[in-house]
Amino acid sequence: MNLHLRYTTLFVGLLLITSCRQTRNMQVNIMRPAEITIPKEIKKMAILNRSIPSNQAVIEGIVTGELPKQDKKLSQECIRGLNDLLLTSNRFEVQRIDSAWNSSDPTSLSFGAPLPWASIDSLCAQMQVDGLLVLEFFDTDFNIHNPASTATQAVTSVLNGGTSSITVTGTATSTSGFRVYYSSKHQIPYEDTYKYKKWWRTTANNAFEAVGKLVKRSEALVDVSYETGTEFARSIVPLFDWEPRVMYKGKNDPMRRGERQALAKDWEGALATWLSYYDQEQKYKKRAKAAHNIALSYEVLGKLEEAQKWAGTAYVDGGKKPMLAYTEILDGRVREQQLLEEQLKTFE
Repeated sequence: MNLHLRYTTLFVGLLLITSCRQTRNMQVNIMRPAEITIPKEIKKMAILNRSIPSNQAVIEGIVTGELPKQDKKLSQECIRGLNDLLLTSNRFEVQRIDSAWNSSDPTSLSFGAPLPWASIDSLCAQMQVDGLLVLEFFDTDFNIHNPASTATQAVTSVLNGGTSSITVTGTATSTSGFRVYYSSKHQIPYEDTYKYKKWWRTTANNAFEAVGKLVKRSEALVDVSYETGTEFARSIVPLFDWEPRVMYKGKNDPMRRGERQALAKDWEGALATWLSYYDQEQKYKKRAKAAHNIALSYEVLGKLEEAQKWAGTAYVDGGKKPMLAYTEILDGRVREQQLLEEQLKTFE
């Protein structure tokens, strides 16, 4: 399970075990480090599609019903998604190489031989970039869920004079291989397979319409191809993301005032209010709620070690599961911080 998914699971659990009467659901905007670290010396990259099946694979594709033009179109959609997302980040300056090359694996299903360094150096010099991000192979597939049930629905629709609706669900998947070539050092700092899956659903009023929509399943493959590019791009650049948090409301004026300040995005004011209340309050359970909110304030203000300390205080004083879950979230963010800072040095 990757870091983003693991923390998302923690967030969902935190929300589920928290009473809506005691807390307010919040969203905080945080920066996550890239899951894949590309050497910071690579600041300019050209993107190349090298995943087109060779002539031998084209012949095999015709037999299986997969058209060579579709292969090229879908891999180009992946490249387009990759390029579009990277253009929104200042981690890399990117250029897209317009031509598409044949994959070194004739079937475009696995990694073949890397590009020769003479070709890498020539391309990088021509494009004036530090390295190449290359889509080495790309394959898509579409599977209908429970085809027997779909067929039964179609027969029932026909028997009912075409009045019964038919629901068809399926999964569009992609498998791709990416390499990063670092020209000046003649190194390949990244090479791995990347998989992406998207659930697909459509409803038809009768059997004939259902057949027509199934023919259009290529639209699902176009979508999954583009999203494969964007999702892989997200894995190689630090990006801001909105994540859920909880804030304790409280039943007295200081806690309510801090809540209003936080909602007005005056987090420094909210922090001062909750710190003052924590120092004056004698009951541990009330102090725990204030300490949790203090931790949240520090997190929003970017002071993760202070947030970590106060989240621990909140759990010790209050013993509530959401408070413990929050300590785990902050522990993860602190561990990530060193990696994020190293990645962000690229921008200096």
